[in-house]
Amino acid sequence: MSLKKILVLDGVMTVCRFRDDGVVMEAEGQLSPELMTRLAKFAQWYRRMVSGNTDLLSLFSQMRGWSPSQGWIVRGAETTVCSVGNTVCLVENADASLNQIMQALAEAAHE
Repeated sequence: MSLKKILVLDGVMTVCRFRDDGVVMEAEGQLSPELMTRLAKFAQWYRRMVSGNTDLLSLFSQMRGWSPSQGWIVRGAETTVCSVGNTVCLVENADASLNQIMQALAEAAHE
């Protein structure tokens, strides 16, 4: 799925794909290139943290299916950041369907 197909979903303001080192590969949306770079770096580091935490959750809970993580969401008062794999987007809460956006991100991650 192309980034433009994600960008047209209700509420999506910005979407970008980044390499494992956090460098932006492609980006679409309203953020400046500098802020896109910051968003990608944040997503890269946050994914690492979530991965470590889901490994611990699996270990301590003895429940299957937590690891590897299938994505993450950080919800703020007005905007949300969500990511699957190496694709991240910034979303306006009022207009967004997070289930639809996470599904689109998952499709993009598996292309």
